[in-house]
Amino acid sequence: MPSIYLFRLKAIKTAQGALFENGTSREEFLTSVIESKPSEELREGYVWHVGNVLNVGKDGLLFAAGRTTKKSKELYDEETGDFIQVDDEESPFTYVYFDRKYSVLAIEPKSKLSPTVKGIANSLEKLFNQQASVYDYGAKIEISEIWDPEDFLKQIRSAYSVVGFTVEFTKPNPFDVEADFHKPMEQYIEATGGQKGKTIVQGEDLDRNSIEKVTRSVASTGNDASARIRHEKGQRPVTRHLRGDPVSVAFDEEERQEPKGLMERIREAYARIRRQDRI
Repeated sequence: MPSIYLFRLKAIKTAQGALFENGTSREEFLTSVIESKPSEELREGYVWHVGNVLNVGKDGLLFAAGRTTKKSKELYDEETGDFIQVDDEESPFTYVYFDRKYSVLAIEPKSKLSPTVKGIANSLEKLFNQQASVYDYGAKIEISEIWDPEDFLKQIRSAYSVVGFTVEFTKPNPFDVEADFHKPMEQYIEATGGQKGKTIVQGEDLDRNSIEKVTRSVASTGNDASARIRHEKGQRPVTRHLRGDPVSVAFDEEERQEPKGLMERIREAYARIRRQDRI
């Protein structure tokens, strides 16, 4: 059964940029980048494309992403009785879903494009960032894996004590981040002109509920967190990381023909990360 993997698509304002100062929202900006069907040679002989853009419901897009490569084939010509070499093109592609409201990408793996789905995401990130519209808007686009926090949180809940908690932040791409702790740190990074930051909290036993809230928020934005925990009294603390398994959604081949239903399942998977009934 195939699966699709969730990523966060971010539009980050550069230091000199004028991103969104003309009234264009991040949602509108990212949608326009995809709908422009960009095409770019990312390395010699490898041209990446976006195409087949389709609206899915109110806030969704489905598009194809792939690359064209030129290959030389060795053939036998029956008429001349000679062996010949001819140039040929190959254009493997995969499908990508984009939830415009929460800026979530869901990418279907394709081994002909990359051994890993992260490799496809990296190529899309490069493709988007080489577009003139992205440069003109003073933006940088980032595509980050959304990590499944459940195993990390399970270890925190079962620990004897949690003596340290570290959270990574990047510039804000405001959607539904946790308001009390996560959002102010993102705003602080932007106010200082930074690109990324880290906050470390230490104590005898940190509050598990607060850690869970921030962890879910951090996971949903594609950033990382770690915790120093003791499994038993007197034991030396060990470090556990949020970064592990990316969020994925398994689906039947028939569901590919019903993109609206699959888009709903992607949103439900994201809602589970944020521990929300519906988003």
